[in-house]
Amino acid sequence: MSDVHDYFSSTPLYVRDCYLRDFDAEVVKAGPKFVVLDKTAFYPESGGQPSDTGVIRWDGGETEVHKVMKRGRDIFHYLRADIPVGTKVHGSIDWEARFYNMRRHSGEHLLTGLFEREGSGPKVYSDLTKLEFKPSELTEETVERVGKEFDEIIDADIPLHIYYTSREELAGEEDERKKSFLEKIPKAVDTLRMVEIPPYALTFCFGTHIRSTGDIGHLSELRFSAGKKGRRTVEFHLK
Repeated sequence: MSDVHDYFSSTPLYVRDCYLRDFDAEVVKAGPKFVVLDKTAFYPESGGQPSDTGVIRWDGGETEVHKVMKRGRDIFHYLRADIPVGTKVHGSIDWEARFYNMRRHSGEHLLTGLFEREGSGPKVYSDLTKLEFKPSELTEETVERVGKEFDEIIDADIPLHIYYTSREELAGEEDERKKSFLEKIPKAVDTLRMVEIPPYALTFCFGTHIRSTGDIGHLSELRFSAGKKGRRTVEFHLK
């Protein structure tokens, strides 16, 4: 996975397999209540998606992983105990929490794509429950229409397409939206991981995602509010 090593010092196993729950690794850096591993399936908090939690075990002990963060190029695993450098460990992800976050993350991608097709205007913020656009002319009627289309796409169970492209290739695209991805991507990253829900959404993303739209699940709520200076907010929750 040399394509992501300009961005991470560890091999991010979750980039290759979002459904990986267990893995073996070695501690390459350690400090008071944290470790950096040579490879990891723990997702670090990023892009509005919470970090994974879980357990790290080794010969003679185990400890909870309560937070994971990217610091520089390192992925820091924050623990309840210390583990020395060189220790061989086995990591286990809290799968229920991971899968819930994957569903919401893919749902956020899909909603973003659907709203952009409706002329939402620039997205200025998003997390796993909320989208904000500004300036925007979204209306409650538009949001209701998008909600119905979202659930139809879930029922269609469309496979996601995750692929890699080069910065040079993306820069040569005529699609202005694809070109806009480059403004958000660190210049050190030459190979880009693209996540597509064809034909509804496409974006650069190192996050975790479900295999097909059926795993996202239907909406339980899609709430619209209009703010000052053209800000439009949509909150969403899944069943």
